[in-house]
Amino acid sequence: MKKFVALCAGALLLLACEADESSKTAPKEAPSPAAAQAESAQPPQSQMTDEQVFAYIIGREYGLPTYVNTPQRIGEMLDLDAMVQGIVDNESVLKDSNRVLQLSPEVQNEVNEHYAKVAKERQLAGENAKPIAMAGPITGKAVVITDTTSMIVKYSYMQGVTIDMLFDALERNFGEEFETRFFIQGVRESIYGAMDPSFKKAVPDDRLRAVNSKFMQRMEKIREERRRQ
Repeated sequence: MKKFVALCAGALLLLACEADESSKTAPKEAPSPAAAQAESAQPPQSQMTDEQVFAYIIGREYGLPTYVNTPQRIGEMLDLDAMVQGIVDNESVLKDSNRVLQLSPEVQNEVNEHYAKVAKERQLAGENAKPIAMAGPITGKAVVITDTTSMIVKYSYMQGVTIDMLFDALERNFGEEFETRFFIQGVRESIYGAMDPSFKKAVPDDRLRAVNSKFMQRMEKIREERRRQ
């Protein structure tokens, strides 16, 4: 019950806190045209269902803070392509037990230990910490991880897996399957908007607020039903 409330509250309060998160963005770099068009196959917002818009909202809620706050901690910007690949791969694993992630548990532990050490050193360095390293170009293409893949790409992939697990938990608590492609679109567009304030997102603010309010009410009903059980 507590886990459900925490997940839903974070997602449904997106519109109240997004401005504060955006102000913390790491050094900005405009997305490439290829990246900005990566989700161009999506229907226009007027044709999106409320469920699809909600998946988009959740993508914004989980994607932006991860992308914005991580560089301050580890000194490197995340690789967006790898982050999205982590979402895609985790969805495949959730739907098919025969599939596996591109990173073994052992490698994941190694990457986590590496960045835990980096974060600690960076914290101790304070104002003397190295400048944040910029990410490579955004291509919108699939990412294949090999033994020679950089630590930051592997870590970005793992961040994608993590936020997709949160998305999956939210789906299970609402009792329905939201479309992952709209979740990914929300992740992408929140980040494009943080990089370039002139970027035009697919869903206008008034629609986001309306859908956000609708699902907040649904959450309250579910919470009330669970209290009665």
